[in-house]
Amino acid sequence: ITPDVPITTNFMMSSATKGMDYIGWGPEVDVVANDHYTIASDEARHIELAFSADLSRGIAGGRPWMLMEHSTSAVNWQPRNRPKLPGEMLRNSLAHVARGADAVMFFQWRQSKAGAEKFHSSMLPHAGRDTDVWRSTVTLGETLKKIAPVVGSTVRSRAALLFDYEAWWASELDSHPTQQLRYTDEVLSTYTALWNRGVSTDVVHPSADLSGYDLVVVPTLYLVSDEDAANVAAAAERGATVLVTYFSGIVDVNDHVRLGGYPGAFRELLGVSTEEFYTLQEGETVRLSGGGDALSGTFSADLWTEKTHLVGATAVATYDEGPLTGLPAVTRADVGTSGGSAWYVGARLDTAGIAAVVDAALADAGLTGEADVPAGVEVVRRHAADGTSYLFVLNHTGAAATVKATGTEMVEGSAVDGALTLPAGGVAVVQES
Repeated sequence: ITPDVPITTNFMMSSATKGMDYIGWGPEVDVVANDHYTIASDEARHIELAFSADLSRGIAGGRPWMLMEHSTSAVNWQPRNRPKLPGEMLRNSLAHVARGADAVMFFQWRQSKAGAEKFHSSMLPHAGRDTDVWRSTVTLGETLKKIAPVVGSTVRSRAALLFDYEAWWASELDSHPTQQLRYTDEVLSTYTALWNRGVSTDVVHPSADLSGYDLVVVPTLYLVSDEDAANVAAAAERGATVLVTYFSGIVDVNDHVRLGGYPGAFRELLGVSTEEFYTLQEGETVRLSGGGDALSGTFSADLWTEKTHLVGATAVATYDEGPLTGLPAVTRADVGTSGGSAWYVGARLDTAGIAAVVDAALADAGLTGEADVPAGVEVVRRHAADGTSYLFVLNHTGAAATVKATGTEMVEGSAVDGALTLPAGGVAVVQES
């Protein structure tokens, strides 16, 4: 109607927003914008925030996007609406900016006196300007001015995590091997392992151009088209490491099972064939262990295991107990002539297990994090067209942390010569030399 006027709208991209396909909607707006609210009861809410920001960037095609709404403190719609902790709002805001947002906005400006949202936090709270909420908002504004040169810069990731709303919807239909499977649980499980290693990750659709990635993670992609499955396989043929987790490739776009053995569309790529799913009962677990240099250690699985056979792949972990004892739980196959590989995780692993598998896949891909950081410290790098880079460092822990960096810290305006030390809960943005 008005092609000279750019349009946007407030998407609500998070691991909890299931109802709309924002990947399909994204190309219809000129600027992708997102609303994001953390869940107070989630101790890892800063990681879910990072995932949602990376998803926003993926839907924006890697271009800068805007955070149209978030909250200065408590919301009004959760069972228990706890205020944000000291410094949390600043870290939340800069995490979005680190992952590609060029604007940070809030709902709401002045806290409502009446109506359903009167206890939703705002920039100017009921108690007025002599409040921590107001002061933290002012501090954020001052900080954003100091780091304004990052506008227009982009995140460059060598890892991709494939995400699809239709696969989400289809995987959680009824009459499946288990009713307890939650698509975003598996997505966040693998994403968290990457976040903990400081690995910048693009969250993109399976149809995306995968040629620029060294690692492609495919969590529980139950529904996949022939074309998208071929796209994943082509990434491995070009030399990428592909990591596929359980209940992937099972059905086509009509939710019709791909016959001949699971995991269907990925069976040949992975070099395995599963004849039957062995879902576990409430509270039931099985032990499995790695058997070589690629993956070592003992782990456990719950909810999901599979009766899998090797058809060209090598077992890197096997079941130590139960009816599947001795059968492969995690496999690896060489792909093509360019050093590509394909990993399959046929069980829902515990935290240590999925972290070990992701570490092994990262090593296979030759990938490391943006910086060597202590656990709980977030690092992301944005790159400008002129070659300037900006390292965002966010300390989500209760202790001081030191990160290797060189350049100018933009928030405090101080020089950084090899090492940056952040206080507990602190933030920094280093314009790197």
